[in-house]
Amino acid sequence: MKYEFDTMEELQKAMENLSAYHDCEKCHDKIVCIGRDGLGNSTCVYCGQVVKYPTLTKKGQKELKEKIKNIK
Repeated sequence: MKYEFDTMEELQKAMENLSAYHDCEKCHDKIVCIGRDGLGNSTCVYCGQVVKYPTLTKKGQKELKEKIKNIK
């Protein structure tokens, strides 16, 4: 399973199916809620389990910042 993406389009597609990354009984039929623990790990807010959710790569973050800059 892929966790890091170079474009927002790829990331958005992965975010459409977050249950593939984490699915617990406590979060069924609820809005996905991602938390951060004291060490910066992403967690499921409902069960507290550390979960590796999809993110942008540094290259993807840089490209997104450039796109936003060009919009202004």
